[in-house]
Amino acid sequence: MKTLTAMLGVILPGLALGGSLAAAPLSRPYLVEHYDVHLTPDLARKRMAGEATIKLTSRIERLDVVELDVGDMQIASVKEGQAARYFERKEKTLMVVLPTPVYKNDHRAITIRYTAVPAKGLVFFSDQVYTSFFTSDWMPCDEHPEDRATLTLTIDVPPQFKVAASGHPDGAKWTLDTPDPAFLYAFAAGDFAESTKTVDGVTLRVLGKADVFDDTVSAMHFLVERSGKPYPLDTYTQVFTHGTVEQEAVGMTLLPEKYAGELVKDPQNLNLLAHELAHQWYGVKILAKDWSDFWLSEGMVTFLADAFLEQRFGKARYDREIADSKRIYDNLRAQGRDRPLFFTDWQTPQQAGGPLPYHKGAYVLSELRRTLTDEVFWRALRAYTNGHWGGTVTSDDLEAAMASVAGKDLSKQLTKMFQEWIY
Repeated sequence: MKTLTAMLGVILPGLALGGSLAAAPLSRPYLVEHYDVHLTPDLARKRMAGEATIKLTSRIERLDVVELDVGDMQIASVKEGQAARYFERKEKTLMVVLPTPVYKNDHRAITIRYTAVPAKGLVFFSDQVYTSFFTSDWMPCDEHPEDRATLTLTIDVPPQFKVAASGHPDGAKWTLDTPDPAFLYAFAAGDFAESTKTVDGVTLRVLGKADVFDDTVSAMHFLVERSGKPYPLDTYTQVFTHGTVEQEAVGMTLLPEKYAGELVKDPQNLNLLAHELAHQWYGVKILAKDWSDFWLSEGMVTFLADAFLEQRFGKARYDREIADSKRIYDNLRAQGRDRPLFFTDWQTPQQAGGPLPYHKGAYVLSELRRTLTDEVFWRALRAYTNGHWGGTVTSDDLEAAMASVAGKDLSKQLTKMFQEWIY
């Protein structure tokens, strides 16, 4: 029998193990259709038992090995039905060898039992447990952004605990019916205070002690107006936790409880609240095709949070926020850390991230707004949003939407700006 490494060299040509590529890594040769995950946290021991059944289909003629992201989880077993399957760990990935191949468009399901421990993506306190990005720290998955799957998540917690998770609740089970990438899955469970309010058909839910309903409604109305699209779900949950988490996910946001305290002292400190809410449009409902266009999520929502502050508190506040982003970008450039916003030279999401896509992205969008005029820019944003609602986008898509509205007089300036700043 060939070694696992040799098999992968044949199955995934171009993905040399241990090597590096000149551009973003290739997609995996399968697609996950559904994750069925059962979690049992033990807060006292800071451990979580998990079982995940992963239903997948092959994208290639013959799939012999399934590679999954598993963070630092301890893998107890891998099975197909009742039959054990051979697996190997390679750093933060799990290689599962299939004794019979999955042929193109055929389906297969494997079940993984594991234990998750405290990590970047999984945070424990004595009365809370929650996620913080890095989905592979709490469930086996394919974290590539182009792999979208549905999710059923069951969380066993004490009856007094409140739970929020991606999807719709049904007792202890949460179901996500729309296929979404795994990095947008999240949950939080703990001894939280809970409050709810329904506005315009959307249930706003807050876990934790925070008075944010009015500000959230104001930001939501702004985003609906500017995007031309309603909030995409029927519930939006904000969870205020111990610690420092700031995470957007499908239908929910996790925020530090200290931020709620800061809002009491400074009610105008709404950047973070608006930023995370804006992700429900740009970053959840409209996704960058891959991490190469990370700025289309983070730069866009940073800019939109600034524009919301302008509407709420005046142009001077907007100018100050944009000037802060330009200052951060100028400092990065002075340090030799500038790069195009469309950036393909990455191997991990972290390499595609950092402050540059946030702040250079926000500044460039402010310059596009200034050049195109308010009327053209916001109309172009609505065209972009409407044209790609529920789909994936690239920088080319944003340029095309803006060009379709800008007209001939502004098309040359638009092309020049995209070439100079984005490509």
